[in-house]
Amino acid sequence: MRTLKRILGVLLIFFFGVFIGAAVTGAGAMQKFREMVSGGPEAVMDVIVKRLDHELKLDTEQKRKLQVIMDDALIRLRQSRAKVQPEVETTLLDAEQKTRAILYPNQVKKFDDFIARSREKWKAKEEGEGVGGAASPGTPVPATPAPVAPAPVEPANPQ
Repeated sequence: MRTLKRILGVLLIFFFGVFIGAAVTGAGAMQKFREMVSGGPEAVMDVIVKRLDHELKLDTEQKRKLQVIMDDALIRLRQSRAKVQPEVETTLLDAEQKTRAILYPNQVKKFDDFIARSREKWKAKEEGEGVGGAASPGTPVPATPAPVAPAPVEPANPQ
């Protein structure tokens, strides 16, 4: 009986260790992923360069040339973003107005507050990344239009 308890104790400790190890590893991986994504395209490109360097054992000249390729790709991505950004802003503003139109009057103020907070976070993120992040100086930040009065839509299901 004592031997069985000892074996079960060892197995329990082993499985507990595996569980804790998996949880810590998963949390670390998620943190790295968040840092990479929040760092914008530059962070993603840095990860790509490091991974290629590690996997392919690049020499100094290859690393330098790869960095030039990645810098060129970033410039082109920013140019593409600058071309598309006005259309994205128009689409988001249209969705915002349509959403506002379906809300009850008591929901409109909360929605406007939500939109204002989201824009503040976006603007702070863009300003923080202006030098090394997703936005380059001159990249448009989503416009902050004045709240639009909701269209007179009668809710189908009043509360």
